[in-house]
Amino acid sequence: MKKVLWLSLILGSAAFAADQAGTAGGKLLPGGAGFFTWLAVISVISMVVVGVGVAFAQSIAARRALDGVARQPEVAGRLMTQMLIALVFMETLAIYALLVVFLILFVNPFTKYFVM
Repeated sequence: MKKVLWLSLILGSAAFAADQAGTAGGKLLPGGAGFFTWLAVISVISMVVVGVGVAFAQSIAARRALDGVARQPEVAGRLMTQMLIALVFMETLAIYALLVVFLILFVNPFTKYFVM
């Protein structure tokens, strides 16, 4: 957990350091740099939360599947197949969250209010 916290702090500080970097093709309006900084911070925090949640859910699924195999070894093949399908759905959730973060960062409809 400490590693995740340190990583989010490092990435957040990098976003604050890039506060005055400017944009390609326009000038920032007053307060625009803070807007983009908070977008970066929120994106990092949301990916950390989603990543931890997905990892926790996958560990529970794997633990339950292995408990089931330990109780009934004859259904191991079917159980592992179902577990892998469930893990794919959980990982898809993380990929969708990454897609939303990319949309927030790069295709934000509110950017026009902060860049001339």
